[in-house]
Amino acid sequence: MRRLWHTPWRFLLILWTVVPLYFRYFRLWAKKRWFGRSTPPEVWSRVHTKSARAFYRLAVRMRGGLIKVGQIISTRVDIMPPEWVAELSKLQDEVDPQPWKVIRKRLTSELGAPPDELFAEIEEEAVAAASFGQVHRATLKDGRRVALKIQYEDIAMKLSCDLFVFRCAVPLFNVFVPKIRLRTIYEEVKKALTTELDYRQEAEYTRLVGENLGEVPHIVVPRVVEEFTTEHVICTTYFEGFKITDAAKREAAGIETLDLIQKLIRAYAHQFFVDGVFQSDPHPGNLLVRGGEEGAEVCILDFGQVKVLPRGFQRKLVHASVAFMGRDVDGFIRAVSKMGVLSERDVEIARPIIQEFFDEMYEMTPTDLKDIDIEDMKEKIQSVIDRIEGIHIPQDIVLYGRAISLLSGVIAGLDSHVNGILVAKPMIMEALMRPENFAPLEEDEGAEPQAAAVA
Repeated sequence: MRRLWHTPWRFLLILWTVVPLYFRYFRLWAKKRWFGRSTPPEVWSRVHTKSARAFYRLAVRMRGGLIKVGQIISTRVDIMPPEWVAELSKLQDEVDPQPWKVIRKRLTSELGAPPDELFAEIEEEAVAAASFGQVHRATLKDGRRVALKIQYEDIAMKLSCDLFVFRCAVPLFNVFVPKIRLRTIYEEVKKALTTELDYRQEAEYTRLVGENLGEVPHIVVPRVVEEFTTEHVICTTYFEGFKITDAAKREAAGIETLDLIQKLIRAYAHQFFVDGVFQSDPHPGNLLVRGGEEGAEVCILDFGQVKVLPRGFQRKLVHASVAFMGRDVDGFIRAVSKMGVLSERDVEIARPIIQEFFDEMYEMTPTDLKDIDIEDMKEKIQSVIDRIEGIHIPQDIVLYGRAISLLSGVIAGLDSHVNGILVAKPMIMEALMRPENFAPLEEDEGAEPQAAAVA
C-alpha cells in the first residue's frame, strides 16, 4: 500500500477512466437484465468505440499491467467487438519507447559499464516497446546479433498500483458472473505478473522451453547470452523475422497460412501436453516468422510468462482434451471433475449444456461462431450456473486458459475459417499415446502440489 500512494495520480487517473467505462456497460446490461429492453447495434458500436479508445489512451499513458490486459483483449478477434480489437491491437507494437538517454543510464547501471563499451554496436532506436520494457538490437564484439530487453526502472511501482485496482475491480465484475471465482484468476495473474519482473527467471525458462522444443521442427527459441543478462536486462540471440499477423510479408515470403497454423499449434500442443511447461503469452508481438528453404520458421519470444503444470494436473488436461476431441462427454466430465472444476453434485446438472456444447460447437470455425445466437447460448449456460454450487477455476488452469485464449485469437486472425481444434486433434492424440499419459485417470494418486507460475 505504501508504494501505491507514492503515485496517487496514477491510481486516480485509472479510476477516472475505468469507472465511467464500467458503468457504460453496466447500464446496458441492467436495461436488458432488469427491464428486458434490447440495445440497438449502433448504440453498442458507439459504446465499444468510446470505451476502447479511452482504455487505449489510459494504457499507453500509464503502461504497466494495463498494456498486458489490452494485449489479451486485442487478440480475441473471435469474441471481442471489432472496435476493441482494432483499437487495442495498436498496443502490440505501437507503444512509445522511453528515450535512449534513460535506457542508456539503465543499461550502464545494470551491466556495470556504458553500452558503447560493451558492444561493438547498439541501436539507440528501440525495435519494440511493451508494458514492462523495450528491446534494442545490438552486435556483440564477436559479431553475433543480439536483442537486449531492458526493464523500465519504475515498472514495479506502477504494477503494484495496477494490481490494487484490479483487486478492487474483481467484486464489481463478479456481479456479472457470481458463481465464477474471479479472485482465483486474479491471484494467479498477480503471481504471474510480479514474477515477470525478474529477468533471470525469464532466462531460465527461455533455456528450458528452448530445450523442450528442440525436437519440434521449424520452431525457434532465442538463446540466452549470460554475460549480459541481469535481474532487469536479458540478452538473447536475434531472430530476423516479422510478426506472424503481417499478411503482406507472409505472402511476399511465400508462407502458406495453413502450414503456419499447423506449426504454431504443434509447438503449443507439445508444450501443453508433452512438456507441461509453456509460454503463456502468445500474442502476435511474441510470435515472429520468416521464410526458409525447408519452409517457414516460427520464433517464440518473451518467456517472462511461463507456467509449469504439476504432472498429475497435466495428465488430467490431456485426458480432458482427448475426450473433447472424441466427443466423449462422460470422459470429459470425469476429467474436469478430477481437476476440481465441478463438484460431484453439479456434474449431472451441467451435463446437458456440455453435451450441447459438444454437438453444436465442436466443428465450428471462428467465422461460424460469429453466426450463432450468443444470447441464447449465454442464457442456457446461465440457467445451469444458477442451479449449481459454483464453478471453481483451479489456479493451474488460469494461465493455460489465457494461452489458449491468445492462441485462438492469433489463429482466427490468420484464417477465420480454420478450426484449430481439428488441426490440433492428431497432436493431442499423439500426446495421449505417450507412456506417462496413457494410464487411466483412476490411477492418479491424489493431487500434486501446485507448481509456480511465471508470467
